[in-house]
Amino acid sequence: MVLDIRDLPQQAAPSTATSLDQLLHDKQAPLHGPVLSADDLEQLLTIAEDSGDSRRLAAINVLSEHRSWLSSLRLLRRIVRLAHEELDSRLATALVQALRQCDEVAQFLTSKERAVAREAARGVPISRQTFAPISAALAAGLPADIAAVLLDKIRRTHPSMVPYAVDCLLKCDPKESLLRAFLAHLPQIPLFALFVEPGLPQTTRVWQRTARIAAEVLQEAPSAKLLRHLLSKCGEDAAFVRNHARFLHRIVQRADTSSDADLIGHFERLTSGASEDKVARLAQLLVGLSGRLDGQAGQQAAALLENWKSRSASLKLKIYHLEQGIR
Repeated sequence: MVLDIRDLPQQAAPSTATSLDQLLHDKQAPLHGPVLSADDLEQLLTIAEDSGDSRRLAAINVLSEHRSWLSSLRLLRRIVRLAHEELDSRLATALVQALRQCDEVAQFLTSKERAVAREAARGVPISRQTFAPISAALAAGLPADIAAVLLDKIRRTHPSMVPYAVDCLLKCDPKESLLRAFLAHLPQIPLFALFVEPGLPQTTRVWQRTARIAAEVLQEAPSAKLLRHLLSKCGEDAAFVRNHARFLHRIVQRADTSSDADLIGHFERLTSGASEDKVARLAQLLVGLSGRLDGQAGQQAAALLENWKSRSASLKLKIYHLEQGIR
């Protein structure tokens, strides 16, 4: 027998209106349930904009979870405008939370409502569009907890964005304490390349001041990643070692070696088949580091230095002089 599909019981089509109504009234309803239509989003925004509607917060919370409206510039602008106009701190905070990871959320970093500003700091992305407002907000003065959230996000800056980030902050004429904190949270390798590596005098006092602070910040807490970068540069370029001898010495004395289990292996790879001059340059750094290395790492450093000494009498003498503190 051939079954006619017309004989099958027909299931009622799901009611989007009912689903939306449940989201607005049933606190137990899962927010991630139905996919909302354009009409649903329009209705939710209309409710959110109606100051007399008791469902406003529920509507905003639904919009915060169902963010298909992000694809509509018109709807996005409506939410931004509503967040600016909202007088109820709780609702304004919810609206800003809905705007998380949108560049527009940076507009609320300087809100007089602390809860709104805090939510904006939590939700602001790090991008070319947000560096200027983030810098301006920090320079204007923010509560310490909100400033800390923003500075922590600065750590996520893409290396290619470091020059632009610095430029944005310098345009705000920051106090030295802010400048120091801002630079300390930027990726270290591009910061070194921007301010320290060129070694050329700049014409402006602002740049000279910033370069001085950048060098100090890098020397205060150099990362293992920066140390590896500098080791590679030293192996490649003798002039680099001469030009940055004092800086390199301080980096070696303070670098965080505990987070780099393969640091000695990096020295070995850099000197495999290398010239005697290159080995001597890197030996100078390893001797400085070896006194700070404990346990297995210290033993590996000592063994590598002995291996280098065995390459030639002249290299053995150079390393011996380094170990004795003779320069």
